[in-house]
Amino acid sequence: MPASDGIPLAEFIQDQFELIDWNELRPIIGELDAKSRFFQAQLRPAERLETLTRADWNELLAHIFAIRKHHQVLAADDERCLPSAVHDLLYGENPDLSERLNAFLAALDVINPEIGVDLAGEFLHFTFPDRYWLWARWMYNAATHTGTLPLLMDGDKELRGATPGETYLQVGRAIVMVTQVKDAEWLFHGGLTDAPLERPFAIDTFLAASYGAYLYGITAWRLTREFHKVLPPLPRLIRRLLGLQVEKRTA
Repeated sequence: MPASDGIPLAEFIQDQFELIDWNELRPIIGELDAKSRFFQAQLRPAERLETLTRADWNELLAHIFAIRKHHQVLAADDERCLPSAVHDLLYGENPDLSERLNAFLAALDVINPEIGVDLAGEFLHFTFPDRYWLWARWMYNAATHTGTLPLLMDGDKELRGATPGETYLQVGRAIVMVTQVKDAEWLFHGGLTDAPLERPFAIDTFLAASYGAYLYGITAWRLTREFHKVLPPLPRLIRRLLGLQVEKRTA
């Protein structure tokens, strides 16, 4: 999603927002809350991690979009590697979150570092949604400088960090910036939610909807209307991005 295409990105997103039925997206917030409660039941308190089986870890990983196709391979690499890495990420003694995240990625050097970033973001956010934020590659891919946040911020200058851990902190600051502007006020005032405990999941939904809005807009601009129809409906796309189970519908 290069910003150098000469395409009015903000206009694309705004035009697509006007076509979104936000009532269709509100149930996603409840589904994210349920996903978070599942993570919390498995990963809180710290002692709970010692009781998890390989099947438990596979079930957790199955709820993460980026890892679904790889979770069995990941679990087979080292049964103790992921549990200990997650424990230190969530409950490590080091007070510096960025350093804990970097250590998590180093512990999982057997997998693609970009997948490791997605894992860290999901474990942090859905275990402690009131404390940590989501970071996934569709939000910001530091390697390609693309994603939802660069689109909303007109570039990624303020997102770049020297390490993945530092970038995670920058992503958190960026999320605050893009959800406090006037255009996003409806998020928490009669829009997606007015419940404080649902605020983190409303932000997730908003960012995923922004990604979808750009994707639909740029596809319609570049390609034919017929090809545009092959894209999944926005609620389904959002559920995929956020690792939610998509119900199978009969024809």
